[in-house]
Amino acid sequence: MQNNNFDLIQGDTWDIDIYYVDSNDAPINISTYSIIAEVRDKPGGNILCASADMEDGISLIDFPNISNAVRVVFSPEKTNKFNIPKSAYQIKIVETGVTLLTGWINVEPGVING
Repeated sequence: MQNNNFDLIQGDTWDIDIYYVDSNDAPINISTYSIIAEVRDKPGGNILCASADMEDGISLIDFPNISNAVRVVFSPEKTNKFNIPKSAYQIKIVETGVTLLTGWINVEPGVING
């Protein structure tokens, strides 16, 4: 599991690519797994700001010889619901329960409407 924090302006697209590797940096094949992501007010929090799954916002990246990459995209409509000044997130493999990435998103309000 990796812990990374990000900065975001509320209402912007937030996308991230994750490459899943073992302790020796060898790729781990996740092409048959489902991935989920949630953004909440705090770790374990009751307020679900936004979520993504394989049907909406999460896809496997199709590069030659890479079977360990995931792209997670939260649309502007979803990031508009992120908590200011920060929201917690977690990206996880459903079948194994392994967390790929977790941390905080520092959220600033946008200046431009629309």
